[in-house]
Amino acid sequence: MGLFDRDNNVRGGSGTARAAAAEFAIQAQAEQAQNDQAQAEQVQSAQAQAEQAPAAQQPTGTGDPDGSRATIANTDQLSEQTHADRELLAAYGQELRRIIAVGRPGTSVILAAVDTGEQISGNPWFQLDVEVTLPGQTPYLVSRHEMVAAQVLARYATGTTHGVAVDPADPQNIAFTS
Repeated sequence: MGLFDRDNNVRGGSGTARAAAAEFAIQAQAEQAQNDQAQAEQVQSAQAQAEQAPAAQQPTGTGDPDGSRATIANTDQLSEQTHADRELLAAYGQELRRIIAVGRPGTSVILAAVDTGEQISGNPWFQLDVEVTLPGQTPYLVSRHEMVAAQVLARYATGTTHGVAVDPADPQNIAFTS
């Protein structure tokens, strides 16, 4: 039997050929079903592994200003630190606004600026030595712990001049106004 005779038998020729073709089709369907089942099991396995991954390895945010990553495991600690930072910044801002509201206007020159290495919400703190001059008075030195945002850091370089408000109750307590 030649190739074309066999093809003819498969298409409707002898009963043996039809039975073989039917058996072949059933085998192909069974193999496809097995492949589908194997793929479904692989997907389920991957999903189960992802669900069982340690929570500490799944980041929940940008992290702490010190560079550590935020994780579910340290969320409470970071939340407490963020809350404390927010309270500190609010008190700091309120004090500066109070000094500006009641303070005497003057001028200042920054004599030294040293980064303390501290940061609050990503903003560095500096120890500033400032020469303050009030109208009609002799200039005096103030050493101040001041937060300076990175985007305005160049404006507070050594030798720069700024307006200040001086707390009438404590001449060492100043707030920059420019």
